[in-house]
Amino acid sequence: MVELEEFFAVTIYSVWKANLKNSPYLEKMAGKNNDEYPVGTRFEGGSSIMLAVAKHLQLYYPEVHSMLSPQTKCERRLEYVNRMWWCGGTSLIIALFLKKEEAMDCYQQKDLIPCDERWLTQTREVLKLIGEDHPVATVCHWPDLSLIPCCD
Repeated sequence: MVELEEFFAVTIYSVWKANLKNSPYLEKMAGKNNDEYPVGTRFEGGSSIMLAVAKHLQLYYPEVHSMLSPQTKCERRLEYVNRMWWCGGTSLIIALFLKKEEAMDCYQQKDLIPCDERWLTQTREVLKLIGEDHPVATVCHWPDLSLIPCCD
C-alpha cells in the first residue's frame, strides 16, 4: 500500500501543507495578514519527529522510555506524550484535503467552523489514508483531542 505523502489543512487562521515524506513538516500556504507566522513559515524538527492529526496539527517527538524507566517502548500516540515534547502546531482544523486547490477554495468560504461538516467527506478521506500504521503520522482518537468527535 502506498503511504500518504502530503495533505492540506485549512485551519481557523490559515492553510498548511503537511508533508509526510521521511521527516514530516508543516508549511504555511496562506493566512491572514495579521497572523503570527507569515506565509512560507515551516515547522519541522528532524528525523525523529512525528505529526499528529488532532483538533489541530501537532508536530511532536515520540516519548522514548529509557533504562531508568520500567517501560521500554516508544510512545507514538500524542495523547500519551508529555507536552514538553510537542513542538510547532496549527490552530483548530476546519477541514483536510488531498488537493491544494480544494483547500484554498475552502479557506475563501465564509462562516468556517472547526471540523466543518461541509468538508467532512474530504477530511475523513485524508484520515483514512493516514491510517493507523503510518510511519511518521498518527490520527488522535482521544475524545478531548480528536478531530472527528467534534463533528459527530
